[in-house]
Amino acid sequence: MTAPLANPPQVPPAPQPGAWPGTALTCRCCGSVPAIKGTLHGHQGFLLFMRTLTQRGPFCRSCGIAVCRDMSAKTLWQGWWGPLSMIITPLVLIGNLVTRVRLGRLGEPAPGAPGTPATPGKPVFRRAAVFGLGIPVAIALAVGWSISTDPSYADVGACVSATGLSTDPFVNVVDCGDQSAAYVVVGKVEDTTDDAQCERFSGAVAAYTQEDGSRKLLLCLGANR
Repeated sequence: MTAPLANPPQVPPAPQPGAWPGTALTCRCCGSVPAIKGTLHGHQGFLLFMRTLTQRGPFCRSCGIAVCRDMSAKTLWQGWWGPLSMIITPLVLIGNLVTRVRLGRLGEPAPGAPGTPATPGKPVFRRAAVFGLGIPVAIALAVGWSISTDPSYADVGACVSATGLSTDPFVNVVDCGDQSAAYVVVGKVEDTTDDAQCERFSGAVAAYTQEDGSRKLLLCLGANR
């Protein structure tokens, strides 16, 4: 009769389906290890409509970076075309960047995976889509220019040009040294379009009124000498 061993050998547990021995996660795209959980997003704006795309891991380094670069690049030129999208798109890109940093800390996919890891491709900043960063800049400049020339935002002392019919002039804020600067704002009154109130402002020779919904505005104009 043989005595039982004092220290019997340990039998390693059988690998779980979808996992390699020693790890709990494999890449959802190629089955490689190591892999981490992560969520990547893309965004498309369509003026009043929008759509957010989502890819959930786990991802290995190569597949995750490939998905991240593809979704971020498309978002850079598809994501800005709507008021809410202008806010959502930067958040999506920042979220993808955080996941990209985590993916970059992984080692290269180990050989022997069921599938072939994806090729990450060019970094986003080396793709044509990077020019999409100019879209919000251009929109911001256009909005800033529109505000700077809108008489609604003119202060006393600002100069304006006036063209078109006297009954419905087209008024723009301009530099006081501009040849078209015919008038200077000598008075500004909110919540009224009664141009008779300009009589209390010294030097007023003309009036400009604006009504937009419930908002009313009166500008009293003097000659720009």
